[in-house]
Amino acid sequence: MDWSRSYNAEWRVFRVNRDTWADAEQVGNVDSVTISRTADGALMESGSIEVTGDFAADYYRIVMTAEQGGSVERVDVATLLFTVAKGKVDYGTSVNGADGYSVLYPASKTAVLTGEYAPAGVDGAEYAANLLRSAINAPVEVEGSFILNDNVVHEIGSPILDAAWAVLEAGGFVIQIDGRGVVHIRPKPIEPVLTIDAASMRLLGNGIDYAADVSEIPNRYIVIVGNNKTVAVNDDPNSEISTAVRGYTVDEVDESPKLINGETLPAYASRKLHEMSYLYDERTYTREYAPDVWPYSVIRASIDGLEGDRRVVSQSITCNYGITFSEKSSREINLWQ
Repeated sequence: MDWSRSYNAEWRVFRVNRDTWADAEQVGNVDSVTISRTADGALMESGSIEVTGDFAADYYRIVMTAEQGGSVERVDVATLLFTVAKGKVDYGTSVNGADGYSVLYPASKTAVLTGEYAPAGVDGAEYAANLLRSAINAPVEVEGSFILNDNVVHEIGSPILDAAWAVLEAGGFVIQIDGRGVVHIRPKPIEPVLTIDAASMRLLGNGIDYAADVSEIPNRYIVIVGNNKTVAVNDDPNSEISTAVRGYTVDEVDESPKLINGETLPAYASRKLHEMSYLYDERTYTREYAPDVWPYSVIRASIDGLEGDRRVVSQSITCNYGITFSEKSSREINLWQ
């Protein structure tokens, strides 16, 4: 399927069997669906649906079947947990609207119990996966691993989802949710899954907005553990965010370091400062559907106004004659080598 060319789209919504995670019965009389995704938030996905007639709270999968030149392809667009939120009755017809939540939602409502922690020496990726599996219906798959140096103690009463994210962030891992609602735990992607160049420009709509801000990028990272303090400093005269060039410090203070893979506190402080020494050059644009592009995915662009390897920050999805994305991506420019 060439997604840069026109195609015919048919939309369907299926209830999801919680035990098998397969499609169950199809929902009739769906009037509209909206879907939003973001890398800036624990839940990552949300949406809404409007249905003429009865609609029960449950998991539902939004599916597009695309036809192009005799070729047919199914696209699982999103799987969300819908709760009936509002509705109206007009001349005997009931119209129900429902808010959709990420499949991670139950983990955001299930609390960590007293004394729970991720122990030193554990595989952080698998530990986080098991946390999520204890609370959600969706399948959880793990790609890769990392080892925690120290215990990561969870705050009493904090959501399981927050605890899982805290462990994953220690290892530079992220969560991505595919269209079937399968939760993937993996290292933050670095290889592009989509190329936008002169040959594929037809994917893009008109106009690209941009924004870039260096004011909050730290040049000093301070780790405090008890009475001990470890400091990493960017004083490089060739770095535009350094103490030498700025003439002042922008501090990041960390009182809960999460060391991994045997690193020392100085190595941890240096790693974290380097990780935070990136300018996020954000561009917002519209594009047509392309498969397997989610928040945290990397796209590679080489057109005027959209250049370099860029990480997807957010997506707002319109389901109509096809799938249209209003997408924000960020180019991570290293300001301290």
